[in-house]
Amino acid sequence: MLARTLMFSCLFALLGCEKANVVAIKTESLKQVVLASGELESKQTQYIAPPAISRMWQYQIKSLAPENSKIEQGQVVVSFDDKQVVERLVEENGKLTQAKKELENKVLKEQEKEQELILTLAEKQMDFDKAQRRANIIDNSQSDNDRKKSQIDFTIAKAELVLAKRKLAFHKKNSASNLNRLKAKVSRISGEVALLKSDIERLKVKSPINGLAIYRANWQGEKPAVGENIQFGQPVVEIAVIEAMQLRAQITEPDSGKVALGQVVDIYLDTAKDKVYKGEVVELGRVFRDKSYQDRSRVFDVIIDINDIDLEVMKPGMSARIEVISSVFENHLTLPVQAIQKSESGYYVVKDSFLGEKQIPVSVMRVISGRALVSGDISEGLEVNL
Repeated sequence: MLARTLMFSCLFALLGCEKANVVAIKTESLKQVVLASGELESKQTQYIAPPAISRMWQYQIKSLAPENSKIEQGQVVVSFDDKQVVERLVEENGKLTQAKKELENKVLKEQEKEQELILTLAEKQMDFDKAQRRANIIDNSQSDNDRKKSQIDFTIAKAELVLAKRKLAFHKKNSASNLNRLKAKVSRISGEVALLKSDIERLKVKSPINGLAIYRANWQGEKPAVGENIQFGQPVVEIAVIEAMQLRAQITEPDSGKVALGQVVDIYLDTAKDKVYKGEVVELGRVFRDKSYQDRSRVFDVIIDINDIDLEVMKPGMSARIEVISSVFENHLTLPVQAIQKSESGYYVVKDSFLGEKQIPVSVMRVISGRALVSGDISEGLEVNL
């Protein structure tokens, strides 16, 4: 009797030990996700960069609005050193003063010359009128030589009058041409002066919209600072409208075929790890690129629309982790992959019984996060060996 009791006690103890190495089949819904990382950005942004200034290729930052500060439309965001432009403005102002003086002197000189020609023309007109009267006088007492001399004097006076008229007309035409050339010179230099004054104002770059100031890092990851030199075309500050934000994520090349438009996305922010934000894939990148200058792995960009924007937490440039839900399998029998074994005939699970171990064939549909979706002669709650 004592031996039988000890035998059953050992049997139950053995079963109890084995109980710890079994797992029950569950009915649950699993989602297949694509893991990625990204960064929050504004849907509406304006980049502040050095303006196009003639003969300037490097721009030194003179002042810079604080990062993450609110910027109003028309507010100066960044100003660049205008020393080169001011020096050119002083030079052009000197040229303009000289050109205006030259024009003024030329006008006086041309007017003086024209008055001389007008006086000469008046004298020649008087000589012509006098010679014409003498030539038209009929006086029989005059000798033939006197009459011939009167005709010759009239012809000479007529020629000199024509010449004086031509000289005056030529002077007026030539004077107008010279004055127009000098006026064009003054106008050109005045335009240069006006442009340089405009360039000085343009070096104080103002924001075209209301938004948040975000410093743009260069290719080395360095953010701008006062006193640094910036190349033409290099963005310095990004003005972002924080009321309209989205997430730009990078999907690796192997996962590219699993992501599609309209898929639901779970978003995890580094500053709000306990909260999950929802989003949706709204745009897929068209080309693959290197992830970064240091990381040459191939990725493509995905734009994710955020359902509920939390302005107190979310800021452009903030890092985020995402899970793109590529597939959802609802109400499926699942168990850990460690409970599934494989033979030549296929997959099976092992169930203990009083008669020993029993192999139950199963079909494995898919494995998601260490759990297998299975089917076969099994049911929810069935305990199988691990």
